[in-house]
This record gives sequence, structure tokens and C-alpha cells, in this order.
Amino acid sequence: MLFRKKKTYEDIYKWHRSNNGTCFYCYEDKPVAIPLVSGKGICQECLDHFRIGHVGTDRHIITHLTKGLRSHDDTVLWLRKHGIKLAPTGYKSGVHSYMAINNPGIFTHYHDIIYGSADITTVDQNTVIKIMDSYTDIEIFKDGEIRIIY
Repeated sequence: MLFRKKKTYEDIYKWHRSNNGTCFYCYEDKPVAIPLVSGKGICQECLDHFRIGHVGTDRHIITHLTKGLRSHDDTVLWLRKHGIKLAPTGYKSGVHSYMAINNPGIFTHYHDIIYGSADITTVDQNTVIKIMDSYTDIEIFKDGEIRIIY
């Protein structure tokens, strides 16, 4: 089986507790190339084809793959190269904050709610969940370290 890009949030800890293979991406029992949670993680075949789908879901592998980067600019370039659209939300004490857009269609459609210029109570609870899932908050430090807030 081949790599499956995660398009919506999936809890890696919940997957880990279920017995769905050793690879978080293809769900097969294969040798793990990069362990992410308790010895389970991503197999080499999925790693070779890895593409970011949902930043909150892929946070463990993103953090692992970017840990060798040494600057904010390098990390931003890496994320963009791997398909992530970043919307800046601020800068404080050497830390740049962004929204990583997981679902551009929903994000754009509900832009006013996401940025706080419209009230979130104007939509139903299922839509609120979709809106919140359409982006993931990220902080990138001067030294390139990344913190993904899910």
C-alpha cells in the first residue's frame, strides 16, 4: 500500500492505541523508518512519498523533518516548499506566529469568522468544527524551531 495524505485531523495517539499497523500513513505492519509514538511511526515507503496534508495531523513528522533547519526563513521556505500556505498572525519576542491553512476553501469562505470580524455563533456546531479544522496555529522561532499548536 502507498502513502495516504491526511486531509483532516487524525489523532495519532488514538491511532496508536488501536491496532492499525505500525505505519500511521499506510496502516500496515512495516518496519518504521521514523518512530513517532511508542515505536510506531512512518515506514520508509510512506516517508519517500510524504506530503503534508493536515498540519495538526502531520505535526510529529513535520517537527522531525525540520529539526535540522537553523533559521526562521529556512523553516518557512521548507513548509512552503512542502505545500503549506502560511498566514502571518503576529510576532512577539523573536517568535513568528502563523496560521497554516489545511483547507483553503473553508478557510477563505469563513475568513471573517476566523479573523474575528464576524461572530462564530452565526454557524452551526458542525461548521464550527470544519472552520477550526481548516487551519492549524504554528509558531516559528528565530533559530528555525517550530511549534505546532493543535
